[in-house]
Amino acid sequence: RPTKSPFSLDMISAVFDDADDSINNNPETKNSLEKIEQNWESRIEEIKERVKDISQAADLARPLSLSKQGLSRSHLSILDYTYGRQRFVTGTSPLLISVQQNPTRKWLQKEASTVRLLVNGTSVENSLASFDRFQWLNDDERHVLIERYSMVSLELVGEIGIKKPGYVNILPTNGAGATAAIQRAAKSSKEWSRWERSTLYEQIVLEGLGQREEERAGDRLWVTGFSLTGQQGYLHSLDVKNGHIQHVSQTTSKSVLWPNESNKVPRNLFHNKKQQQQPQQKYHDALLISDGFLVPGKDKGGLYVLQNPGSSETERNTCLTGGQQSQEIEHSGWFYHRAVWVDLTGDGRMSILTARAKLSSVGASTGGPSAKTQLVWLEMPKPYRIDTTTGTPLDEDGTVFDPFNARHLPWKAHVLDQGPDVMFAVADMDTQDDTVEVIASRFFDKQVTLHSIQKGPNPKVVFERVIDDSCGAAFGSILANLDSVNHPDRIVVDSGSTVETNKAGDSFSHLLVTSHECSKADDDDEIGSDTCDLEGGSLFAYKVPNGKGAWKTEPWIRTTVASGFSVRGQLGNMINPGAPGFAYVFHAKKGDIESGKRPLIAVAGDCSESAYLYRPAEARKEVTDPHAQYKLMCEIECGATVGSIGVGYEDFMHAEQEDGFAKLYIPCFEKDKILVFAMGSGEEEVDGL
Repeated sequence: RPTKSPFSLDMISAVFDDADDSINNNPETKNSLEKIEQNWESRIEEIKERVKDISQAADLARPLSLSKQGLSRSHLSILDYTYGRQRFVTGTSPLLISVQQNPTRKWLQKEASTVRLLVNGTSVENSLASFDRFQWLNDDERHVLIERYSMVSLELVGEIGIKKPGYVNILPTNGAGATAAIQRAAKSSKEWSRWERSTLYEQIVLEGLGQREEERAGDRLWVTGFSLTGQQGYLHSLDVKNGHIQHVSQTTSKSVLWPNESNKVPRNLFHNKKQQQQPQQKYHDALLISDGFLVPGKDKGGLYVLQNPGSSETERNTCLTGGQQSQEIEHSGWFYHRAVWVDLTGDGRMSILTARAKLSSVGASTGGPSAKTQLVWLEMPKPYRIDTTTGTPLDEDGTVFDPFNARHLPWKAHVLDQGPDVMFAVADMDTQDDTVEVIASRFFDKQVTLHSIQKGPNPKVVFERVIDDSCGAAFGSILANLDSVNHPDRIVVDSGSTVETNKAGDSFSHLLVTSHECSKADDDDEIGSDTCDLEGGSLFAYKVPNGKGAWKTEPWIRTTVASGFSVRGQLGNMINPGAPGFAYVFHAKKGDIESGKRPLIAVAGDCSESAYLYRPAEARKEVTDPHAQYKLMCEIECGATVGSIGVGYEDFMHAEQEDGFAKLYIPCFEKDKILVFAMGSGEEEVDGL
């Protein structure tokens, strides 16, 4: 109790009173203390003068941005400098992080950071969740929180200024964008410039730098964006290590008006199973871009392969579906959100599996849009012949086969089924048979469905079922391993997520689906969060039934992980507004997946204008699916549409951060910026800083 504590104000006052009496009764002690006090006062004045000199020197050394040059000292004093690090820790209770614009800094420091964070309504440094305050907890308390995943540290380490960021995706630096980076390095480095006019330039310089880029294999952030009224889309990349932002050509921007998900292209698109030695194919420096939306003027989308993006010399954009001017009925008027590479023919050709939609009318009864929707595959053309010596695929004229050559366009589209429209995941639910399964979150007809495709010369759907028809307008869907148990009978082909925590060949336990609305919970629907209100958008977890063939016949038990997501309407998001957007699973630290820790879940709020982080929670009662129990860890209010979230593990530029921990890239669409948060352990002294 305070009255009994040695830190009690009354007890401390009593101690000082006794000390004063003792000193006043002893003249020698009093004189000694007066001399010490005088010496310290003198020292303090010296220190103040030195600090003043150092401060003036720092002001002279600090570079001024162009927007500050010429300002008087009185104007400069208006600026709200924030040299402190904006980092905080999460705990057992959720945090509300508000990202606020500082108008003074925005006006005078356009090149500087312009935001500050509020934690539960107060500044970071004054919050009980401040990283510095958290260090007062003893070691045992901190370690318990860390092990239970109740606690990680988060710090705002950067803002990236990019126009209208929508979809973000982390891809390796030795993939898409590598050629542009190599060419840029060759032109900017004195080490290589002397070879520029040599006939050996390409061999010595570009191959040498290419080898260096191949070995680095860091993170490159790809960002797509779009405009309701503009006549072009936006596609940028950022090298996370050095901060260089690369743009694609104007020709590409004007052909892809509403780019959605961008994905990598396999290095080898053709694998000849009869040939032991495979030819070297280099398609990895390319992006597969899904384009189009239901907005008039943007609804004639397509699938594009952009080779060597950002290279002023070799960038090449190819539409596999005929482009905006296509007159072919099979390709005309569709829009696409995602596409994946799959060998459906079983002969080594990597074809494309996708879902597409075409707006048909406005529903008379609901007032909402209705659409024609299809699950299709685009067949990669066959080479004319294979060189028997090298295994190289060849065209009819003897040249090396190029599936993106104009003579092979557009690729033939085959309709597999009706219904899938926006997002989907691909799994092999039975590794012993010849099928792969598409699990689709169907937005327009409000279902979650499964479609089993038999592979072969003529792929076809041989089985389908409805997993849930009371989920509302299902939007995103991804495969996740929430129980951290190996399920060898079913594996991931494509998890449905741009954050590849679950890679091809990994097992999975659950399907995560976001819904823009939902019906009343079923009897066997478990509520997995503190919020039991099912009004508004929701995040559902479906447990995959265990047992041979059970995925075909048994119910996929649905747990509501979170609900109550609502739209914050503004002029920029009034075209088909909804919340939440996509869900992602990831680990705070790269090595946590090997240790068997359950993953965190991130949710892009879309028009709720927030990003959400959820941590695994212990079930407080007997529930059907304890592994789907999650709690809100923090909500990051951005004040702008958050259409996606990127997760990478390479250090972001030169900011001080812990090695191996996740970096979260959160786009703020209307604010033309991407916020970068670095996660950490919460410990003050960490190796690698």
